[in-house]
Amino acid sequence: MEISGYSRPENVRIFYEPVLNWLETLKSNLLDKIKSEERIDPINFNFKLIYFNSSSAKFLYDVVIILNEIQHFDIPLSINWYYDKEDSELREAGEDLSELAQGKFNFIAQ
Repeated sequence: MEISGYSRPENVRIFYEPVLNWLETLKSNLLDKIKSEERIDPINFNFKLIYFNSSSAKFLYDVVIILNEIQHFDIPLSINWYYDKEDSELREAGEDLSELAQGKFNFIAQ
């Protein structure tokens, strides 16, 4: 799974609500698999953002919260934060998001 590019939609809520709903459904389906002892393949969630505005930051935080909830059930999910090695601000934004949401990110310079 991946969120990439620029995140600056005019109406951030309309853009991100379907994503959040889909992630909640995914979480529910994964929990059902755990209950039925089905095998779950590792999941990679990649953030490859070039830019995101402050309105998007709140919804990205919500995305990370759901991903963290999935990880807490020992579901093999990695959160990868890609950033341009010359863009320290984007890395710092990922670090801040990781810290606020208490999530574990893999930071990958490109």
